Amino acid sequence: MDEILRNSTLVDGLESLIIKHITDRKLTPGDEIPSELELAEKYNVGRNVVREALSRLRMLGLIESRKRRGIVLSQPNVMTSFQKVVNPFILSKETILDLLGMRVSLEIGCANLIVNNITDHDIEELKRIVAKEENISYLKVNVEMEREFHTKIYAITKNRVMLDFLNIILPVFKYVNENFEDFDRFNKGSQPERRLVRHKDLIPYLEARDLEGYRKAVEDHLIAYVEYIKTIHTPDIPN
Repeated sequence: MDEILRNSTLVDGLESLIIKHITDRKLTPGDEIPSELELAEKYNVGRNVVREALSRLRMLGLIESRKRRGIVLSQPNVMTSFQKVVNPFILSKETILDLLGMRVSLEIGCANLIVNNITDHDIEELKRIVAKEENISYLKVNVEMEREFHTKIYAITKNRVMLDFLNIILPVFKYVNENFEDFDRFNKGSQPERRLVRHKDLIPYLEARDLEGYRKAVEDHLIAYVEYIKTIHTPDIPN
């Protein structure tokens, strides 16, 4: 029996072997893969094992069944499976912090795309969005306020995957604000040395097409998360 099948459950192993088959043969969407019977005979497993492995791949959007053609490779939505598992109520705190870090890094890292792509029309739309926001005195904002402003920001990048990621990750930010009591002290913005940057404060940098200014302002806008992640991952060592 193949080493992959020996070192995992039969279904897990067969799933890996089917993906390896797709990769090794450089198959593209629309190409056929072996039938249930062919897979069962090739890897010496039962049909029920094959069905379960194929069912998993269908759920991932990697394959589909077509009349008179059998099983073919399909074009998956890369965010579909991600969305199914990114539920803050079932994720560990460490995983949640990693997701927060990913979003912070993405937000800062895409500054170049935003500054280069933004138009005067985009800026006017952002101004209309921030005009509707409540007057807040700390960094804890309503998730819908975050969603509307940052959805527009991400749309400027013209990257659909980034926009999908934002919609998946924002509920995680809300969960941290509402459930992580140790985050609250980072979130108040009470430190005198901290520059409080709201959505409206980002717009002048975009109007001026000031890349470095905008990147630093975004970092300050998300500073509560930056400091929280850094502190939790690298806690103070007592003397």
